[in-house]
Amino acid sequence: MNKKIKILVIITLLIGIFAFTYVNNQTTNNRPEVGVEIGKSAPDFELRDLNDKSVKLSDYRGQKIFLNFWASWCPPCRAEMPDMQKLHDEDFSDFTIIAVNVGENKSTAAEFIMKNNLDFEVILDNEKEVSSEYLVRGIPTSYFLDENGVIINKISGVISYQKMIELAELND
Repeated sequence: MNKKIKILVIITLLIGIFAFTYVNNQTTNNRPEVGVEIGKSAPDFELRDLNDKSVKLSDYRGQKIFLNFWASWCPPCRAEMPDMQKLHDEDFSDFTIIAVNVGENKSTAAEFIMKNNLDFEVILDNEKEVSSEYLVRGIPTSYFLDENGVIINKISGVISYQKMIELAELND
């Protein structure tokens, strides 16, 4: 190869590397980093609901989410469930409650849900993988996500109905 062709190849390669780097930075800088802190994109997951249907968090993209980690043996969780149902019955068209049951079998969770006349989305984290990924150290723990799946609030412990409404409206 002569000297002019070598220089042309090097320049072409440099332009290609620059273009790739520029485009890559533009696409990654426009979305938040994935994580479980406020301001980060909530990690996606896939679990089964009480009807054995597969449910992915990303299926709800475009809706605001109240993601609640709970168990039927937990008194504070049981105490906030009626308020969650009341919130579910409110007219928030783009707001969804997803209750992630932590570590219980399907029949235990289903019995609790039926006994308490709850009809929001309940999914099962039997192996506690999702609750572990979300750094749930105690239950109930709740995350509020915007329509893009970005965490806007995290609360450990019971949430009053008034606080739920406030967070749902903030999320509006």
